[in-house]
Amino acid sequence: MGTPITFEKLYNVRDLGGMTTADGQAVRTGMLIRGDQLFSASQADLERLRDTGVRKVIDFRSIGEHEEKPDPDIDGAANVFLPIIKDVGVGITRGTEGNARIMELFKSGKTISPEFIDEHMRGMYRSFVEDPFANGQYARFFDEVIATAAGGGATYWHCTAGKDRAGFATAMMLAALGVPRDDIVSDYLQTNNCLDGVVGQLMSLFGKQLPSDETREALKRFFVADESFLGAAFDAIDKHHGSIDAFLSERLAVDDEKRRKLRELLLVD
Repeated sequence: MGTPITFEKLYNVRDLGGMTTADGQAVRTGMLIRGDQLFSASQADLERLRDTGVRKVIDFRSIGEHEEKPDPDIDGAANVFLPIIKDVGVGITRGTEGNARIMELFKSGKTISPEFIDEHMRGMYRSFVEDPFANGQYARFFDEVIATAAGGGATYWHCTAGKDRAGFATAMMLAALGVPRDDIVSDYLQTNNCLDGVVGQLMSLFGKQLPSDETREALKRFFVADESFLGAAFDAIDKHHGSIDAFLSERLAVDDEKRRKLRELLLVD
């Protein structure tokens, strides 16, 4: 699993350094950092990220999220905007409703089942695999990481909570480096430990306003990392491509040469 980094106002930040590959190499420390949005970061948080060596910040949020809560600047770091879910007018692509619409459902006072939320989340993860727009953005993510690492800098990537869009990016990066799937899943699930206090606060604030225990459980499901969510992406990869290696090559342009470069820059013996 990645190593959590403690900040004043960031809650789901981990350095992937130290995670090991199937052939015994390890991810370099201080190069790959996954996290949550930076809008609420304190000045001390931003200075720590600078001192950690972050030279690029990649934002996977939607245009609306990005504009409403823009990333602050970190000295010496470039900001790169790579929205994974494509905005179309006021709506969001894909068959499942966007997360913003799900939150509107909770605010409407309607009863919502945990099963509905679980299927929404699984559908979103499948879209990361099946949607050409998302594929193109994740392909750019790999190129941005390589360019930054080649200059000796660290990349920080995030969505809102650092759970889903950033979680899938992390899974694919670790897979490209040769980290076993079980370890990838373990890092993904570590988000629940990192966000436990935040989710508890959200449930205390909003849970009492919801119409039923069922809807409160549904809201909690919306904020967790569940193995079945990431598993839906893995299942879609296996269904359409047969393996993660094939998916990386066919849809994210991570061919053998690019994987060699990633391992050269980001792994140590």
